[in-house]
Amino acid sequence: MYRPRRGYTLPELLISVSIILILLFGACGACMQTLRLEAAHAGRAGMNRTAANLRERLQEEARSSTAVFIPATDLFGNGNSGSTGALEVDFFRRLSAGGDAYVAYRFESASESVTRYEYAWNAAGLQILNRDVAASGVASFSAQRQSASGGTVVGSSELKDVSIFYGRSDLIGGNGVVVVNMRSQESGGVRGEDFTIHLASRAAPTSLAVLAPARAGQATPPPRQVIPFFIFRHGFTKIHIPHGPRHGGNPGSDLGDSSHWVAAAGSAQFLGGGPDGAGNWFELTATFATIESGQYSFRLPDGSSVTALITCTGGPCPAFKPSPISATMVPKNGVAFEAL
Repeated sequence: MYRPRRGYTLPELLISVSIILILLFGACGACMQTLRLEAAHAGRAGMNRTAANLRERLQEEARSSTAVFIPATDLFGNGNSGSTGALEVDFFRRLSAGGDAYVAYRFESASESVTRYEYAWNAAGLQILNRDVAASGVASFSAQRQSASGGTVVGSSELKDVSIFYGRSDLIGGNGVVVVNMRSQESGGVRGEDFTIHLASRAAPTSLAVLAPARAGQATPPPRQVIPFFIFRHGFTKIHIPHGPRHGGNPGSDLGDSSHWVAAAGSAQFLGGGPDGAGNWFELTATFATIESGQYSFRLPDGSSVTALITCTGGPCPAFKPSPISATMVPKNGVAFEAL
């Protein structure tokens, strides 16, 4: 026997639909809130990542710089100061190939960004060479210089403050540390992250040092060669060994023994910059036929200039031919000549 079925009444239908709608709205709201939180976390992570990248860039700039300093005025001539510190920090490099290079990181509060500038000093003043945005989403940025003796950074109060000046009143290097405090921008109602960066240059002596940079164009001393010599009286070459230059026939005797054959004893200093040394007697002979006390300049085959200083002990050297002669009594590492 068939039993009739009763359908839903209108109140029951309305209640069922309401429950379903409430569940749907709840699920959609949860999904939307999850998406908003994910977007907020992604934005905050991106801003923190930008700030972290800026921190790494600043530290790399400091490690490759000769000095980290805070100028009195910024690149545009405005006062470099804020409520908590300077808004610009600069880096100075003294290049090994010659010349100087400057880099500045300046905080722009209006755009909440930090811009990196490359600039140079010339006769007309400061000239900006390049610029680019180093980081965006920066809520605050300030820099302060702290001394090494304060112990707040290096952890020791025994260090002495060392300042190195590089030609400008505000360009001061040394062992001081520039401390940069930075905060990333707020994102999704979440407060930004704080960063503290310690910047120390590569040229940061820990004690007093006297630095004397080489002057421009300063050259290294030229090669120097000293050759001792004896000048024998005219006619010495006609004497036959074993008589030698001495009456007693003792060519190995000391010069302190009386000898009328030695006219003078002296030395020649050769000063020059040639790749083969400072020259020698044979090159001098090719230029001068007669030599006495004085200074003689000549050129080597490669074109470099050489100067020979001729001096004798006890007075001027007698005139002699610069061609070496054979003799048994010759100074160590020296030569002998015959007077005219």
